Amino acid sequence: MVVLSKRLIMLRGEKMNNISRWVIAGVLILFGVLLLNKGLELWSLGTDVDGDGIGVFFLGFEINNRVPEESILSYAIGFFISSLVALIVSGAFVRTNLKFRNKAS
Repeated sequence: MVVLSKRLIMLRGEKMNNISRWVIAGVLILFGVLLLNKGLELWSLGTDVDGDGIGVFFLGFEINNRVPEESILSYAIGFFISSLVALIVSGAFVRTNLKFRNKAS
């Protein structure tokens, strides 16, 4: 009986681990898409700004309140690279989850 209950506890832990890995993968995908969107927004803005520069905000947080016109494209590239990293890591999580799912069945 004790062995059976230990096995059930282990299965619950694995299942919870699997669910949390899927949640992390989903959050990273969402974060990657939002970063990509911000990069595209800054890229399309280019150097067409009024005044000395622009303020860059992401998810309600101020990244920089005075980005000069010359640096806008480098900020866009930074957002693109960040989105690529987030999407690669989320892809690794999804791949790991699918491996565990195939191994379990």
